[in-house]
Amino acid sequence: MRHLKAGGLMTDDVVSALPRTSFRDAAKLLAEHDIGGVPVVDADDHVVGVVCASDLMAHRALIARAGWPAVRR
Repeated sequence: MRHLKAGGLMTDDVVSALPRTSFRDAAKLLAEHDIGGVPVVDADDHVVGVVCASDLMAHRALIARAGWPAVRR
């Protein structure tokens, strides 16, 4: 059996988001780079979270179910 290492699947050119990145802009990042998720980094480039496509879809569904207007944060 051949084993793969994470480095063989990853890229050095990492796309990331900031905590203040809007859901809309995060979705654009995923679509533009054809990726499933991005790390969320602070001002010192420390990872503070991850946003993936399913997070964005869940957020959108919550807004639609609650009847809330889309709000940028």
